[in-house]
Order: sequence, then C-alpha cells, then structure tokens
Amino acid sequence: MALSISSVRQALHGSWLRQGVWSVLDQGLFAGANFLVNVLLARWLTPDAYGAFTVAFVVFLLAGTVHGGLLIEPMLVFGRGQFEGRTATYLRELLRAHAGYALVSGGVLMVVALVCWIVGSPGFAALFGTLAVAQGAILGLWLLRRACYLVSRPAWAANAGLLYLLLLTASAIGLYQIDALTGVTALWLMAGASLVASVLLAFRLGVFGARREADLARQARASHIEYGRWAASTGVLEWAQLAVPFLVLPLFVGLDGSATLRALFNLAMPAAQGFAALATMCLPLLVRARFEGTFRQKLIVLGSGFAGLGLLYGLLVLGFGGPAVLWLYDGAYVATPGMLICLALVPVTVSIANVLTTAVRSAERPSAVFRARTLALGVTSTVGVALTAVLGVLGALIGEVVMLLAEIVALVQPARAVAAHPDPVGLPITEDGPDTAADAQAASLESAWI
Repeated sequence: MALSISSVRQALHGSWLRQGVWSVLDQGLFAGANFLVNVLLARWLTPDAYGAFTVAFVVFLLAGTVHGGLLIEPMLVFGRGQFEGRTATYLRELLRAHAGYALVSGGVLMVVALVCWIVGSPGFAALFGTLAVAQGAILGLWLLRRACYLVSRPAWAANAGLLYLLLLTASAIGLYQIDALTGVTALWLMAGASLVASVLLAFRLGVFGARREADLARQARASHIEYGRWAASTGVLEWAQLAVPFLVLPLFVGLDGSATLRALFNLAMPAAQGFAALATMCLPLLVRARFEGTFRQKLIVLGSGFAGLGLLYGLLVLGFGGPAVLWLYDGAYVATPGMLICLALVPVTVSIANVLTTAVRSAERPSAVFRARTLALGVTSTVGVALTAVLGVLGALIGEVVMLLAEIVALVQPARAVAAHPDPVGLPITEDGPDTAADAQAASLESAWI
C-alpha cells in the first residue's frame, strides 16, 4: 500500500524543519544551562574537587542511561504508534514506572554513598548521597522533555528549557557570587530547576488529568520490557564508552585528570548534544521515508548535512579552542595543540555516528546498534585505556576518536542493509508511518532483539 501524494507532501512540509529548530533550541537551552554550571564549577573548585564531581556525575549517568533505555527510547518508538491517541494515559503509566525506577536507583546510589563514607571519602559520600535524592527529579525532566515530541510539541520542551536555564543559571551565579557553589549545591540546583520544569510539562501534557487503564498498563509494560532489554543494554555500553576515560584517568593521573578531560569536553559537548537532538527529530522522518521509498535519498541528505555541520564545528574548535579554554576557566586548564586536534575530530565523528545509528534504529534494529557499541566499548577498554595510561589526558582524547571511528565502521553495514531494503514487508502503512500496534509478529522485519 502506498502513501498518498498529499501524505508525502505533508511529510516534507516545513513544519518538520520548524520542529527541528525547536528541538535544537530545546537541547541547546538545557545544554547551555549545564554548560554554564560546569564552567562555574571548573573555575571555582580545585581540579581535584571538580574531578570528584565529574566522576560522581558520570556514575549517575549510568542510572540515567538505563532509565532512558527502559522508558524514553521505547516511548519514542511506541508512543506514536501502539499508544497513539492515548498519550496522556500512556505518559501517566511511564511516570509511575519512573517513580519506581527512581526509588531503586536512589537506593543504589545511597549504598554507594555509604560505602564512600565508610572508606573515608566524605566528599564522594556527599555527592552520591545528594544524587540519590536528586536523580528522581533530574530523570523525570529527561522523560517529560522527550514526551513533548510524541505530541509534536518540541516548543513545549524548549519553553521548559528556558525556565530551567533561568532558574539554574540565576541560582548558580548567585551561589557563585557568595562563594557557596559546590558540587553538592549544584546538584540540588539542578534537581530543583528540573522539578519546576517537570511540573509545567506534566500539566501541558495532560498527565495529571489522565486515568489509569489496566490494559494499556500491561501493554506498555510488555512492550517496554521487550524493546528496553536491548535498548538499556545498548545504553549501558554507551555509558561505559563515556565513563571509561573519566574513571581510568584518576588511576594514572589523579582526579585532576578527569577534571581536565571534562573541562576540555565542555567545548565539544554542545555539538554532541545538538546532533543528538537532531537525530531524535530525524528518527520519525527516516521511518516514514522507508515507506515512501525515499530512504536512501533522505539518508544521504541527512548524512551530508550532519557531517558538514560537524566539520564546521570542528574547525571552530581547532581555531579558537585554545583561547576559549584559557578564558572560560581563567587559566586553570590549558589545551595543547594535540588535544585541540582530537577535540576538533570529536564533532565530526559524532555527527556521522548519530546519522548511522538513527538509520539503523529507524528499521527497529536495536541489536545492530548494540553490536556496534560492544565493539566500541572493546576498543575504548583496550586501546583507549592503554593510550590513557601512556599519554594521560591526550591519550584519553585519542582513544575517544578511535572508539568513535570503530563504532562508525560497525554501523556502516547495517545502515547499508536498511538502505538496500528499506520497506518492511507486512506492516500496514499509514500517514504516520508503520503501525506498530500491529505487533512484531505481523511483520517480517529482521528483529534480532525479539
């Protein structure tokens, strides 16, 4: 069954571009707020203290990654298909699941805090204890921001991002002025701003007025577990790729090594987060393109655009990164030419990896992404660790680039396979793409994750 001409025109209408702009703005506002807090912490704290904050936050990201794999990524897949028209009720069930998850992850983080206290690390104990309480609000905002995309309202997420930015930056600057900004207080500020923004989004999404439906709850639980077991596992690998350099550097260089790496990565993170936001918007576009017969063309256009933006950002880092590091951190950290070259390559490789990952996920093949992340983790755990042991922070940066290249190589073949056979046989086609409510058994898709 083919889509009508009007459906194709609607898919290519400028509204998608406007939503993409809102999506990037949403990501930019949240990233900008966290970027400013990180800069203030790097300027104010000693390298060891900032390194401790960095390590603790990286560990917290493990909880965030599993949360995203079990709740957020499946929501983006099923929310516009299987639970179409019941978004508020569906989100109510997801928030119930989120609350349960927050209790479990908070308990684990509190145990980590207790262990740190027992072994004589009160600084880490305070950070992990704070995260145990704060993570529920922080992760809740992550969930509700992405939920705005289910109803094609990225502007709502951007508005919440503006509120988050104003609350977090104003309070952080205030504490900075009175010499009270620490890693612990920064986490409390993030939690408070997240909670306020989450309540706003929950009202807009109609969550508070939704009633529980037992059948929907069972369907959502089954779908999320089935999809999430792959997505969460893949997310853990992705987290490990990020975490290894930060967790290994203290062993060879000290906590100040993790602080330096984080300070340098602050330059590349806006690009990485921007590409992640664009990739989120491109996922439904590529899903639709599979049914329109335009998958290959759209993939080429998106890949060229992403790579071009990554190259432009990399050139800016290469040309202005050195002075920017000195200015941002008041001379506390320095970027050598070798470090700048590696930093410039990060946005280029990240952009390409995002496009390939989105292409593979559009065909509902999370297992292929899982295998690519497994290879990348193997590279960063061996080559990356060896480079870090020998070259310190520079070695960690080189290892990051090598790891991203390995991930790209692993994703090329699955992406080519999707491009060669983009139209899944057996799934009914509607104006919104594949009808995921038809269940996986009705499709003859290659679904290694089932």
